[in-house]
Amino acid sequence: MKTRKRKWLAGITLCMMVMSLLLSACSSSNPDSNSGSNSNSNSSSSPSANPKDEKATIRFSTWYGAGDIEIWKEVIKRFNVDYPNITVKFEPLDFSAYWQKLPTQLASKSAPDVIGMHVGIVYGYVEKDQLEPMDSYLSTGEHKIDELPEALAAEGQWPKDSPKQYSLPWRFTGGALFVNRTAMEEANVAYPENGWTIDEFVAAAKKMTKPGRYGFLIPGFSMNAGLMGAFGTEPTTADKLHSNYNSPEVLAYKTWLHDLIYKDKVAPNPKDVDSKLDPFVSGKVAMMLSGAWNLPVYRKIENFQWDVAPMPTKDGKSKTYAGPDMMAMTKDGKHKEAAWKFIQFAVFNPKAQELLRTTGLPMLKTDLANDQLVGEIAAQKPEHIKTFLDGAAQDGIGYAFTKKFFEIGGFENDADVKILQNANADIKKELDKLHEQVNKEFEK
Repeated sequence: MKTRKRKWLAGITLCMMVMSLLLSACSSSNPDSNSGSNSNSNSSSSPSANPKDEKATIRFSTWYGAGDIEIWKEVIKRFNVDYPNITVKFEPLDFSAYWQKLPTQLASKSAPDVIGMHVGIVYGYVEKDQLEPMDSYLSTGEHKIDELPEALAAEGQWPKDSPKQYSLPWRFTGGALFVNRTAMEEANVAYPENGWTIDEFVAAAKKMTKPGRYGFLIPGFSMNAGLMGAFGTEPTTADKLHSNYNSPEVLAYKTWLHDLIYKDKVAPNPKDVDSKLDPFVSGKVAMMLSGAWNLPVYRKIENFQWDVAPMPTKDGKSKTYAGPDMMAMTKDGKHKEAAWKFIQFAVFNPKAQELLRTTGLPMLKTDLANDQLVGEIAAQKPEHIKTFLDGAAQDGIGYAFTKKFFEIGGFENDADVKILQNANADIKKELDKLHEQVNKEFEK
């Protein structure tokens, strides 16, 4: 059409000049144009220099722990240096509120473009077709999935027999055995070596127990992962579809925990623990299983020296609670390209990871292999951070990482009240009930 028009106007100089100007204007406004006339183009290597980076506002929501809100705000600032055309509206919520609100938002197609995603339960959202697969973005993007440890990337893949990537980790985290080094020295307890046994662990707890302080705190739900793993088991079967609570190994583990309270007397009855105080920070317990996300809080401790220690072993087995916190794109998000740029920045960009790993563990393969980086973290405490890293990377284990994660957690917590708060509890009976509850939940 344009060719015929040009032929028709051939020879008419004024009209040709007008046509030339019109065509030039159209070319400059075309988002697919590579014209250098874009006034925002300062460098061909800058992401913001690409005319395809149209202005967009994306919403990002996730839960938060100590320090997370401030860290994410700084990540967003750094992201905007590279992508000034993308505005990120940050909508943080506390853990409980987040997981109550998100399902409603997804069902009503009003969820944010980018959402925090919990390991395990991501599978349920995938089955409801509420998350956007990332495979095409990864295949054409500047970063590849093999920059991440395979075990972390796999937690965002579903179904397991023909997996697609629906979420990516932004933080490698887990649970470590935190120890009061001052209490250990006072009790003449040596810092434990790798491979120390369950019996040696109990002996150390006994030595550090005194009026006003217990040697250990009974862990809650997922913090059980490492110790239960040492007993050779976990809450669900390998296919993540059935309960394992009636196994002899779980019975042995829960009985051992019960003995720590009523027989060895090295741990308080859970009902006597003040939920408003961190028992480790307050010095009420000398050893406690706690999450890496609490590192910023523990680094403020001034009353005693602290560290992390190797997980105790049983029958030669040692496990460490480990897994990723992840982020995903919603299926109904309005700005998927912009959302992907933000996710890619948070997961792979060193400017983001140097912030995000401060409440977890280094996550990228290059960071895990960086001795200088590990040394810098150790200088901030804990001194033996490599013990944590090695345990999580080599013997990491999840805890009920299934789409029924929250439901299983509620059932087990209820069972633990009956088991651990009662000196004469029928532990096997309570575990059998728990086993039946969990299997019924899986059947829904």
